[in-house]
Amino acid sequence: MRDFKEFSLEILWIVKCCLATFWFWLPILFMAYFFLQLWMIFFIHPLTILIVPTTLGIYAVLCEEKRIKAKYGLAKTKRVTASHGLGVGPEPLLNWEVERAVEEYERLLKENKKTEKKVG
Repeated sequence: MRDFKEFSLEILWIVKCCLATFWFWLPILFMAYFFLQLWMIFFIHPLTILIVPTTLGIYAVLCEEKRIKAKYGLAKTKRVTASHGLGVGPEPLLNWEVERAVEEYERLLKENKKTEKKVG
């Protein structure tokens, strides 16, 4: 009985030492990695691996634009000039009324001068 007990303890020590070493787990982990790669080749399309990060990147850029517009108050959108098909040249799509803008600027200057006189 004593020999059997010592024999079983020796076997348990050997099993413990084997399970605790890196070299025991290396081939097992390598085969798991190998089978995972094979599974990915046959069951996951390669474009799927590219689509998810691209989608996340586009979403992040759009959120950053919204954040910047909200932070700096950039609600107005620029209109781009476009060319006609027969080579006429670019034509601005944005109609800016210069006279009205100058009048508004002069009005703001007058208000600014009035507030400076009241303060000073």
